[in-house]
Amino acid sequence: MTVEELLSKMRAVFTPEQVEVLTEFIKFLDKLVKATDFMEVKEAIIRLENSIESLRDVVRELAQNQRKVDESILELKEAQKVTEQRIAELAEAQRRTEESVRELHEAQKVTEQKIAELTEAQRQTQQAIKELTEAQRRSEEEFREYRKITEQKFAELAESQKEMQQAIKELTEAQKRNEESVKELREAQKITEQKMAELIEAQRRSEEEFREYRKITEQKFAELSEESKKTQMVFKEFMESQRELNRKLGGIDQTMGYMLENEAYRNLPGYLERKFGIKVHTRIIRKEVNGKEINLLAEGERKGERVLIVGEAKSRLAIGPERAKDIFEELEDKIRAVLEEYRDYTVENVVPVIVTHFASKSFLEEADKQGYIVVQSFEW
Repeated sequence: MTVEELLSKMRAVFTPEQVEVLTEFIKFLDKLVKATDFMEVKEAIIRLENSIESLRDVVRELAQNQRKVDESILELKEAQKVTEQRIAELAEAQRRTEESVRELHEAQKVTEQKIAELTEAQRQTQQAIKELTEAQRRSEEEFREYRKITEQKFAELAESQKEMQQAIKELTEAQKRNEESVKELREAQKITEQKMAELIEAQRRSEEEFREYRKITEQKFAELSEESKKTQMVFKEFMESQRELNRKLGGIDQTMGYMLENEAYRNLPGYLERKFGIKVHTRIIRKEVNGKEINLLAEGERKGERVLIVGEAKSRLAIGPERAKDIFEELEDKIRAVLEEYRDYTVENVVPVIVTHFASKSFLEEADKQGYIVVQSFEW
């Protein structure tokens, strides 16, 4: 038998890929024979005939397996057709479902999820087919492992088909649930529409009540506006009276302040000498210095050193720490103004004095911390 005859017979049995592998093998053997001597060729031919006979057995067995695989593939194709038919039916049902639930967004999400599951199942099928193709390629390269690999891949394919059928079954069940959900949503839609009609009616009644309320409110507002005008007139008169009262009280307070200062002019020198050993050498006066009104100003002596007495008169000092701080800052400003004119004195030579009719305990304590002399009129 020639090589061409052998190749012709193999083409009738094997696939083109298998024939290509066997051809390469025969060419390799042919090349090997040319590279050896005649005796070795003869022995190789004998062995080759034996190998070919064995190969024929293998080929016959592979052919039988191939026929089985072909039959299985035909069965799978039929099952695939049934699957595609089922998928087509499910797709049609899905289309009807989508038309029914276009306005029901949540049901659409569920359907899209199931379509994604169907796509995933299809991807798994394609992956299984890809694996089967890879197994076929390996079976062409490894003849002795062909049966084992083929059976294994067939089992995997069968399992994949089962999984796909299970996925289709689940998809069918999901489709049934979708249809039930659509039915429930339609019922819910009816209830919603009924509630909406009730709300519209309630809104209409509310609008009528609001119009009536607005009419009454506008009437009340007009009455209140008239009353407000009267109240504003009364308030205006009250404010005029209050301003007049404040002017009078201010005059009284200023008068009392001047009276307190006048008392201080007479009584403060003796009190300062008795209480603090400060001798007043000049008459205590009221004077404007650098734009500041100084209530009490005089020169004196303390322990042989010249001092400058700068004081403030306040009728009543029943105040807290914050207000006391303002009083102290006001006196400090006046002291700085005086020192700008009386340049012979420094701040250490100034005796700050505050004269009042009454001072609270907290004010007296704070003044003592700051180094101020506070004199209450009842003390001189």
